This record gives sequence, structure tokens and C-alpha cells, in this order.
Amino acid sequence: MRRELLALGIFMLTAATAVADTVPQATQDFIDKVAVANKFEIDTSQLELKYGKAADVKSFAQQMIDDHTKAGQDFKASLAEAKIEAPKDALDIAHTAKYAKLRVFTTENGFDAAYVDEQLSAHKDAVGLFKDYSANGPAGPVKSFAEKTLPTLEHHLAMVKELQGKMSGSSSATGASPGTSGNAK
Repeated sequence: MRRELLALGIFMLTAATAVADTVPQATQDFIDKVAVANKFEIDTSQLELKYGKAADVKSFAQQMIDDHTKAGQDFKASLAEAKIEAPKDALDIAHTAKYAKLRVFTTENGFDAAYVDEQLSAHKDAVGLFKDYSANGPAGPVKSFAEKTLPTLEHHLAMVKELQGKMSGSSSATGASPGTSGNAK
């Protein structure tokens, strides 16, 4: 009985490795980056809702949560269709550090600007990643997901650029936005 279970375990491990080996490296890299980026967008946007002050930035954060939650569902559906196991829902070391750094900016007047800066960087990276995979990734459900999601990410990038422009133009020294309620809790 023990030998049979051991043999079954070795077979299952070998089969799982064989399935993982069939995913092209470019696709696996894309999948890993998308999973982390999507979680980072949602997690940092939740921080903005908790600590932010500016109504327009909080509104953007809520849209990021809504849009990226839907994108995450679409992403997992495309992986299931491609018979690829979804990666675990966790940040990598670099994004964990960025998240922790953002948490430091939970001061009364600094959080909104720090959040917008992170979103700008994250969306520039995401647009580049999705453009590249849309153009060069192998045909299939994952590439279709990338092509379908790219316009939304480009829209997010335009939105965050506009927010950053407003913030740098209207609140140079304090980072405060006029007319915000200040309810950070």
C-alpha cells in the first residue's frame, strides 16, 4: 500500500511538472507579472480608500478596485480555458516593498500623492507588459485576455496622469486637495 501511494505521488508530481512545462516561458512570465500587478493595484487602492483625503483620488481608487477585480476574474477564466493553473494571489518581494513604502506615507497630507505616483508607475509597467504580450504572445485565451484588457489599462494610465497633473498643479507644498473632508479612518 505504501509503495502504491508513493508511486501515485511520484506520478502526480511528474504529471504536474509536465503540465507546467508545456506553458511557454513568455506566457508564464506574463501570468506571474499580471497576478502580482493586479493584486498590487487592488491592495494599494484599498489603502487609498482608508487613508486618502482627495475625493477624486478616492474615486479613482474605487474604480481601480472594481476594474481590477473584474480583470482578475477574467484573467483566471482565461487561464482555466487555457488549462493553466492560476498563480497564488500574493505580492512578490518588490511589490511587497512598494506596498510597505506606501504605508509609510499615511500622513495627513502625503498619502494621495504617494498613491498616485505608485499608480502611475504601476500602470506604465502594466500597459507595456500587456502591449508586448498582445503583440508577441502565443495565440490563445491568455493573449485574448491581454488584448481585451489593454484598452482598460491605457484608460487607467490616462486617468492617473490627469490626477497627477491636477495634484502637482493645485497642491504644490502640502499635497492637500481643496474641499476634501479629511476622514482618513
